[in-house]
Amino acid sequence: MKENFQIHIWLGLLLCLLGMSCSDDTPAKGDDPGNGNTELEVNEWIESVMRSDYLWNNDIPAQNKLDFSADPQTFFRSMLSLKDGKTRNGKHLYYYSYMEKNKDYKARTSIDADDTYGMEFTLFNVVNDSNQPLGYYYARILYVLPNSPASSAGLERGDWIVGVKGKNNINSDNYGILLNGDRTQWLVKRGDTEVRTIDIEASRAVEDNPLFYHNVYTRGDKKIGYLVYNHFTSGPNGYSDRTYDEEMKKIFAGFQAQGVNEFVLDLRYNGGGYENSANMLAGLLIPEASRKKVFAVFSDNKGQSYSNDFCVETKGTAGYLKLNSNRIYILTSQSTASSSEVVINSLNPFMDVTLIGELTEGKNVGMEMQKNDKYEWIYWPITLRVTNAVNDDYSAGFKPDIEWNEYDLTQNPTDALLPLGDPDEFMLGKAISLITGINRSARSMNTLSQPIMRGESVYQSTERHATGGMLMVPEEKNN
Repeated sequence: MKENFQIHIWLGLLLCLLGMSCSDDTPAKGDDPGNGNTELEVNEWIESVMRSDYLWNNDIPAQNKLDFSADPQTFFRSMLSLKDGKTRNGKHLYYYSYMEKNKDYKARTSIDADDTYGMEFTLFNVVNDSNQPLGYYYARILYVLPNSPASSAGLERGDWIVGVKGKNNINSDNYGILLNGDRTQWLVKRGDTEVRTIDIEASRAVEDNPLFYHNVYTRGDKKIGYLVYNHFTSGPNGYSDRTYDEEMKKIFAGFQAQGVNEFVLDLRYNGGGYENSANMLAGLLIPEASRKKVFAVFSDNKGQSYSNDFCVETKGTAGYLKLNSNRIYILTSQSTASSSEVVINSLNPFMDVTLIGELTEGKNVGMEMQKNDKYEWIYWPITLRVTNAVNDDYSAGFKPDIEWNEYDLTQNPTDALLPLGDPDEFMLGKAISLITGINRSARSMNTLSQPIMRGESVYQSTERHATGGMLMVPEEKNN
């Protein structure tokens, strides 16, 4: 027995030396126990695609300068160019290209549909009379989604959320508590009313239809169509779902049937989305005489270009709008970006476009989804530069023809944020006054006799689902 035991010991040691046994259950660095792929394998895939397709592939470091043992997100970011993203005053602020786990991929353009209180807001640093920060933030509600916890709580556009659970405690570290979370209580101020406590249900799935509001206003012989469009998403279940695009066509059929001859397009909260939906919108606005013209031109890192013409789908529509002097008014803000800017740029050569609002982002690029069913990652590198039929560039953003800022107390001294679609609402009212030649009226609804003292906005919640560039739909790319 002793001899057999010694044989077993020596056999075990021999197997260990040969690397066939004696390993513990802990994966080696770089292993992915979930799918059997190593970080090295994933990173090699990332590098291969980036060197081939990334718009600034010449800026990617040499292979011996890359850490292939890094986690994939770190590795991906190490390859990005400083030309990717936005730089202001010599400081690089953020990248457009991004990477995330592929969790049954859903369009990033919509609000966090699976977990949200169902509202968008702008966050301000509260200051004293000397303009010194008080150390906490207030949130101003921009709009509330229907059938959401926020709407059930009675929240409205223009309300101020001034605290959570009885305290002025919203700050740079915790403002995410306004995006999603458990059932809670918020302190809310509306107009000159006293601060009140409201109960809000736990966050949950909420549909975010980008076609937020539409209407027609009659002013003499002017029939003014108005559309609030908040992101370029074709349907609630990804780019192959055309539910929202079909609804858009029906809305425009209604505009045409009502004889709309002036148009106001509200893109102030629209940070971008899919090319097919952007082209659908532009195709419904373009004059009939220009329907066969170029919508956009896309150029890659190899000097190759292709173009897409304006979408000419007419199913569900009653024809083209007949706008006075081929004129359109578009409402913009600093959040207007990507596909929103592509729509503006595509219409510029063929229409009289008047921009009302603020300088736009200047996101003149497109991105294409990269995924491999072997890996748990999905990433969107910038692969295309986008121009229009006459090769206009807008990397510096579109400067408005009429500078108009709903947060500027010198322009909007009542500090009112009336409901979107109210003809006296600050931005829409300005457009209507330009169309009719009659100045907008002032209203006291939701106004403060002493507006809340605040500094510049520090965050807008719509930023979290803005796209890094126009999202290209793979099967609709024309070569």
